[in-house]
Amino acid sequence: EPPQPARIHASVPSAAAPSVSNVDKKMKKKKKVIPPPPSSSTLPGDANTIEPAVAPPNQKPPPPLEIEAKLKPATKPRHRSNVPSAASIPTLANTTRSLVHDTLGQQLPSSPPHGGSGGDPHDDLNNAIAIPKKAKSRTDYAKKYTPEYEPHLACEDVVRGLCDGSLVSGVLRVNKHNRMDAYVTIPGLDRDLFIDGLSRQNRALDGDTVVLVVLPQTKWRTKSSSPATSTATSSPAYISSDAETLAALWNPLVQPSQPPAASPSSARHEADVGSGIDRLQVHVDAVQSHLKAGQKAQPTASVVHILERADVSYVGVVRVTKHVTLFDALDKRLPRGMRIHNMPPEYHRNPHLFATTMLCLVKLDQWAVHYKSPTGVLVQVLGPASQVDSDLLALLTTNSLLRHLEPFSPEIAASLPVATEWTIPQSELDRRRDLRGWTVFSIDPSTARDLDDAMSIRRLPDDDTFEVGVHIADVSHFIVPGSALDVEAQARCTSVYFVNQVLPMLPRVLCEQLCSLNASVLWHMRKDGTMVADAPIWFGKTIIRSCCQLDYATAQLLLDSSTTHDIAWPQPPTGGHSKQSIATCVRQLGDIAMARRRQRFATGAVQLPRPKLSFQLDNDGNPVGMTEYPLRESNYLVEEFMLLANYLVAQQLLQHGPPCALLRSHSPPDETKWGNALSQLDKMGVHLTNQQHLTPFLAQLERERGPVVLQTVRHVLTKPMATAEYVVVEDRHLTDRHRHFALNLPYYTHFTSPIRR
Repeated sequence: EPPQPARIHASVPSAAAPSVSNVDKKMKKKKKVIPPPPSSSTLPGDANTIEPAVAPPNQKPPPPLEIEAKLKPATKPRHRSNVPSAASIPTLANTTRSLVHDTLGQQLPSSPPHGGSGGDPHDDLNNAIAIPKKAKSRTDYAKKYTPEYEPHLACEDVVRGLCDGSLVSGVLRVNKHNRMDAYVTIPGLDRDLFIDGLSRQNRALDGDTVVLVVLPQTKWRTKSSSPATSTATSSPAYISSDAETLAALWNPLVQPSQPPAASPSSARHEADVGSGIDRLQVHVDAVQSHLKAGQKAQPTASVVHILERADVSYVGVVRVTKHVTLFDALDKRLPRGMRIHNMPPEYHRNPHLFATTMLCLVKLDQWAVHYKSPTGVLVQVLGPASQVDSDLLALLTTNSLLRHLEPFSPEIAASLPVATEWTIPQSELDRRRDLRGWTVFSIDPSTARDLDDAMSIRRLPDDDTFEVGVHIADVSHFIVPGSALDVEAQARCTSVYFVNQVLPMLPRVLCEQLCSLNASVLWHMRKDGTMVADAPIWFGKTIIRSCCQLDYATAQLLLDSSTTHDIAWPQPPTGGHSKQSIATCVRQLGDIAMARRRQRFATGAVQLPRPKLSFQLDNDGNPVGMTEYPLRESNYLVEEFMLLANYLVAQQLLQHGPPCALLRSHSPPDETKWGNALSQLDKMGVHLTNQQHLTPFLAQLERERGPVVLQTVRHVLTKPMATAEYVVVEDRHLTDRHRHFALNLPYYTHFTSPIRR
């Protein structure tokens, strides 16, 4: 909801004069003395000041290191961001008004790193069901809490501490539900460092790169254990006992191994870097040994220096006070009451109206040690709150996605082919495998425009065997490495999806019109969903001609019916292909996919889907209806074959690719958090053990307890799950840490969807 109007309280003189005793009591109260701020040249911890570090007696100062040159000031000089105004975005004018004001501070759909700092969007539901409410939260006390900050260490002390291992560094992550809690992940530690309270955070904000000192073990956070959690001390097993079925499903050709021992040359190189790394490792190992000794303890730390501020802007509203204008960010991880001194003229004409209606964009200016909150610089007034254009602009700004609004540069536009004039070059016809005579088709959402994948299937002489193909748009043909288009795609990184529009990563002509050049994977499968072990797998560049574009609803009708009559096709097949031939291919793929899916989850794969919403919009982009997005067998059909294609490409990279392979890894859930989740389920009367596969257990739970309990249990089990990450496998040395937990695979990558990621 929009902020409420500020209330002005006028002081009314009392009818009776105060008694002398009351005056004496007031005079006797101690007043808090705030020291005057030091000058800018001597401000402790200021970016412009480097305090000399005094070396201990009889100890030579360490030689200067390269790391000193990399240290950045704690605050960046103020600068304005070229943020477009809401009025300059015609593409957003007709977007849905379903994105309301209270969503502006949230991230786009993604999980917090390492699964531990950010909280879960369904925490409120979990707490309402399984966790008793507390009288007051830590956030309630934070409103009355005045932190006391310490000056940041000088650069020389930071360098010395990082080199001798007494200090560590990492990126601060603040709990989005309670900014009193913050975390930093340190390589080599099983658990994050916990930074408890604003004083220990010491003016650091979410996303800042900070230097920390680990506190003594007596100050570590301890968690009380319960009988239920004491028996759940390990993550669920993800390697199936049915190894034969698992091998038939995937036919793995690469086995994990131990990482190679360091060669003498690499050992010399590490020694040349400096013994500081060894000392740091000794320090980390000591902390880790204490963790093993006390399983319930979490190490705590304090921020002593800020290496680099996160370069982000904050969206929020302003408050009018007697002497200064204060800014409150919508992101609850940020401090309230940021002082702003450069308000525009429209604010001064009517401060209270401005404060209750307008969204503002602010950047951090500086945060002196003696102030509770930082000062900020107003970058731009985004527009009225709860209007579509302003809200979408705020969402893009909050998530650093404003670049997606900018048109592609003239240099990029000049390098793109004209769709109506482009033809396949003869050189590509000569070097690619021609599949234009095959029955190749796509299945996508009805609103999809970036069609980057297609499928094919052919029955082989053995009636029980098929050749399945996945064909992915070869956008690399049109993008020269290092070109302006390549650099722009790297900067955008992904396409951004709103309710009724897509902000693309690549120019639309590549996403929507030039899809005939493909990279294809062809393999042999049986009708029961298993792989043909001795059959070759073909990888290569191809030319295809998609004969039909199906949506999920039409594909589902083909799966459910034995005939094509009375089915409204989005568009008729082309290239001489009949509706019956396409329907036959869809049903063959559907049978294989469903058989494969059942075996996949029976052998340890995990999926905890959440309901998705689907909006119906009118011609002006306003929402007129809302339903749960349906997931059909046709969705699972596409999913199964995309998963298998990604797995096969990962295997090919490890066997025959370059020395470094980019894989997609997913770690098992944190043991402590998993145990807490099982304890929470026990209190709800749901008993799950580590020896049970999740998918069969959840299916049985839905049959016995119903869909509401199923959704609740899914929410509880989602919280301890880790976030999947991209990892690099060097020199083809695959280890168990490269596994994908949810898919129960030894290796996996993202070969599909190159148009949007």
